[in-house]
Amino acid sequence: MATPITVMPSAAEIGEVIAQHILEQLATAERYVVGFPAGRSATPVAAALDRLAHESGLIVDNLRIVMMDEYVTGRPGDWKLLSADTPHSCLGWAQRNLLDPLADLGLRPAHLIAPDPNEPAAFEKELIDGGGIDVFLLASGQGDGHVALNGPGTPRNAPTRVVELPESTRRDNVSTFPSLLSLEDVPTYGVTIGTAELAALSRSVVMLLWGPNKAYAFDRIRRADSYDPAWPATIVHDCHNARIYADEQAAQSEREGVS
Repeated sequence: MATPITVMPSAAEIGEVIAQHILEQLATAERYVVGFPAGRSATPVAAALDRLAHESGLIVDNLRIVMMDEYVTGRPGDWKLLSADTPHSCLGWAQRNLLDPLADLGLRPAHLIAPDPNEPAAFEKELIDGGGIDVFLLASGQGDGHVALNGPGTPRNAPTRVVELPESTRRDNVSTFPSLLSLEDVPTYGVTIGTAELAALSRSVVMLLWGPNKAYAFDRIRRADSYDPAWPATIVHDCHNARIYADEQAAQSEREGVS
């Protein structure tokens, strides 16, 4: 069955719908685990989550945040996560957009789960021991279809691991954070959740595609019906309870009836 697609007028409206769903689950769940990509795609969700949670006054100490990747420096056996103070740190994005805004409602640094580059298998174990991920928000690289830091050619069963970023992914990531001004500014290594865990450990996933720069990504994903290693974001089709949310700019090929 084709993955359902919902097209909305704007990224802000997508963010509102997803954030409202998360808060509805948090209102009754003992523990609710949400996976996030860092960067522009999930920022409207984080902003809406902050606003709606404060409007309702809901305590979110039962929220757990899973970050899918982070840049690393160093060498095998002695990898170091990029400092969260670095503007293009994925963990720094989580701090600025989730932990800090929701701290007064009960969200704590201890509620953040992220892969350890020196013990990547421990990440999968922590997710399994915690009961998996309730909803994982996904994003697609605009030019090469990477998901997390899984670049083109990633096998379907790839585990959490440290990867050398291909130039295509690094070029995509120049536009992800304003602090990355050129290809040379983008780190060459990162630790990433694998496509295997995304599909196996997520009870539901939402692919977020918005803006005209994601129109090609939307079309590539829309045309697929299962995982294509040439465009890893197609893993969405192999996930449980998957849905694609796109704004009108990203979904222009569907509106124009392009086949």
